[in-house]
Amino acid sequence: MRHRQSSNGFCRAACRLVTGRVTGRLTARLASLAATVALAAFLPGCSVTSPDAAGAQSVGIEGITGQQARSIAREAYLYGAPMVASYQAMYAYSLDKTGAHYKGPPNTINPVGTAAAAAANLDPGYLYSYAALDLRAEPVVITVPRIGKRREASLQLMDLYTYRLARFGSSGIGGGTFLIAGPSWKGKTPAGITKVFRSETELATLVGRTQRFSPADQENARRIQMRYKVQPLSAFQKRAAPAPAPVDWAAPVPRAQMYASLAFYDELAFLLQFAPAHASDKGVRERMASLGMRPGEPFETATLNPALRRALQEGMHDAQNDIDKNRAAKGTDTDGLFGGRDALKNDYLSRATGAQMGLFAFGGSSAPPAPARKK
Repeated sequence: MRHRQSSNGFCRAACRLVTGRVTGRLTARLASLAATVALAAFLPGCSVTSPDAAGAQSVGIEGITGQQARSIAREAYLYGAPMVASYQAMYAYSLDKTGAHYKGPPNTINPVGTAAAAAANLDPGYLYSYAALDLRAEPVVITVPRIGKRREASLQLMDLYTYRLARFGSSGIGGGTFLIAGPSWKGKTPAGITKVFRSETELATLVGRTQRFSPADQENARRIQMRYKVQPLSAFQKRAAPAPAPVDWAAPVPRAQMYASLAFYDELAFLLQFAPAHASDKGVRERMASLGMRPGEPFETATLNPALRRALQEGMHDAQNDIDKNRAAKGTDTDGLFGGRDALKNDYLSRATGAQMGLFAFGGSSAPPAPARKK
């Protein structure tokens, strides 16, 4: 330590000496900088600190700087926010059997009560329905009644990314019996199926809303709502059901902490196993893997390099700021935030903004205002 202090003192003295002798067009400040850089190359203990040294700081991963990790974390947050939001609803409504919001198991459709709808700030002019779809073992079959145009009664099908796969009912492709298959299904279309839809992901979401014209119309709307049906293909064909692989469904980050907790990234890594990478997403998936976010593997943020933890937190903050700005600019207009992959492509910011507006905010219609969040 004493030797290092002495060397640093000599370095500073040498810099002053060189600076004092520089003449001509160089200013004293430029000369000092030039001398420091030159001497630092030869003198032990001399170093130059770049103005963006924090961005170039190591995060404990070879070839990745703090600034690069921050950029990847921002991109991962925008990419994964819809997946985490989808899973939160799925867990609350269909997986957590002891939870206060549980409605029924996956691959069944159930009403979202008026109290739950009010708590979610949904439009009281509609009755809402929800189904979590687990497509790992087999497809599901959705039956939608044919409904006149006078009353809106629609169901929106989304994959785990929240890309819209289809919209059924009065404001969609109409009624019928539809088969929803996951990415690995290779079976034949059975008789009685109107159309087949493919989900990129093994988990998907079906949300419905049925218009009621007044409190006196409640029972009429409810009768239509109860005619929606979701069942596994095996039940539709009246045969034994294949058993899905067991999964230890991870409890999600509490909603109040979702936008700030680094556990978000661990939850995202868990969900990636149900979402095979699309060809156009391979770049972002590879960058996420470079930080340790790999499908189905634990991403223990509590034990990470402190510099990497800081980069993740900053990247999350950057992404959420972008979402908040985009949402403020959109107001209650959801046009451009919901749609299929062909429409949205890899616009991760729009998907994330739409997901935070709510899974029940159908594209092209007004969305409920944003819930208050603690800063």
